[in-house]
Amino acid sequence: MTDQDPNERQRRFKRRGQITAIGLMTVVALPMLIAYVLFQTGVGIPDGQVNQGELLDPPQRFTQWQPETLAGEAWTLDPEQKRWRYVIPVDAECGERCQTNLYLTRQVHVRLADKAYRVKRIILPVGGEPSDALLEQWREEHPGTEVLRPDMAAMMASLADTNLPGNPVSEGRYFLMDQEGFVMMGYGPDHTGNQLLKDIKRLLRYSYED
Repeated sequence: MTDQDPNERQRRFKRRGQITAIGLMTVVALPMLIAYVLFQTGVGIPDGQVNQGELLDPPQRFTQWQPETLAGEAWTLDPEQKRWRYVIPVDAECGERCQTNLYLTRQVHVRLADKAYRVKRIILPVGGEPSDALLEQWREEHPGTEVLRPDMAAMMASLADTNLPGNPVSEGRYFLMDQEGFVMMGYGPDHTGNQLLKDIKRLLRYSYED
């Protein structure tokens, strides 16, 4: 009985290694791909489990809205902290709808319990500058929430290219931004806290964590 050709043995080891690598990649990538397809299409998911918010089509980069801090610095996404974010456009005086949306998103955030650190909130005052008293109220009632100024024209132009055009403040609409900085889902006055919670829990379940 002759020894196996060393070259043939090497080729077999190489093929085996390639098959193993492909298998590992499939194990990692397939669940994420399936989750994405199910979330986007709802195929194979009972009606009661399809996303509750309205998918923004196409998703918009939040930086297209040219957000700035109150100090006038351009806001950028921190690549080291992958977070989901509720983006809440409000009138600068924070009327009834503003207060309702802030309260609702805060309660959802609290109900996430030990997963709350994976979600942040951004308040976007438009149509003027919020008063110092209002800013202090936000700091007290919504600790950890960022306050950014968008460029209203840029925000409106961005939304005009989607299935959810119009002024989000007058319509009482707010949004969910994904971990990569894309505004991808909208919510309105008819959505409940339970609906928001259902969506964000499912997204957290199928997305990566720091």
